[in-house]
Amino acid sequence: MRGYVELFRLGKTYDTHKGPVVIVEEFDLNLEQGEYVALLGHSGCGKSTVLTMVAGLNPITTGGVAIDGREIDGPGPDRGVVFQSPCLMPWMTALDNVMFK
Repeated sequence: MRGYVELFRLGKTYDTHKGPVVIVEEFDLNLEQGEYVALLGHSGCGKSTVLTMVAGLNPITTGGVAIDGREIDGPGPDRGVVFQSPCLMPWMTALDNVMFK
């Protein structure tokens, strides 16, 4: 079944000095437009890695991500990530941080 957001056989491997490290392996997910989901798992299991791949900020090693039937190949104005730790200027509002140049 095809969803609005499709992750198919998504994988991420990092090359390290000790050899390749698999972070995400053959992850599949289909989401309908407007659907909310939560990714749960222990620290270091790949949740943020999956989200940054969907946003196009982290290159995909294997598989792919399609949004509205189009496979993504990098960042786009239709996707974004809000990081869980404060970044930029904590004394500024969220809007001021976004507008900061």
